Amino acid sequence: MTLTLPSPREVLDLVELLIGEKPVLKEGQGWDLLNPEKGAYITFLQGRDNQVEGAVLTDLAATLYIGANLIMLPKATAMDQMKAGKASEPVIEAVTEVVNNLRTLFNNIDLNPHVAPTATFPYKVPDPDDFVGWVRNPGKRVDYVGETDFGTATLTIIAP
Repeated sequence: MTLTLPSPREVLDLVELLIGEKPVLKEGQGWDLLNPEKGAYITFLQGRDNQVEGAVLTDLAATLYIGANLIMLPKATAMDQMKAGKASEPVIEAVTEVVNNLRTLFNNIDLNPHVAPTATFPYKVPDPDDFVGWVRNPGKRVDYVGETDFGTATLTIIAP
């Protein structure tokens, strides 16, 4: 079964509710999934029998923007992580929590498979014959892009 993606308004409204501010993200053109940004992360959305039904990707700027806002991390600390090219575990866990909340949007869509997020981990381009090889060229994709203190941030939602 193909996963239907929630509307951009629903996604952005939920992100706003979680991070406590109107997100700077808008629908736009994201980065090439075959040429990931340094510090990109992925959280898979699994359905029955751990079948991967979709995924949420964030580049480092989006990871820090969303995760640091959620846990109210001081901006200077988050900027240090940006300079280091890697988000801290608490920030990554915060992104997982945001995706966990986003899954309710997927699960409220009629005929969608019930999904739950995996942990969030560094994104590596899968091999074409990998069971998640579809990530290389997803059938459905929506990118949310915006300028943050960390640079251009991109949150991408994909499905096979």
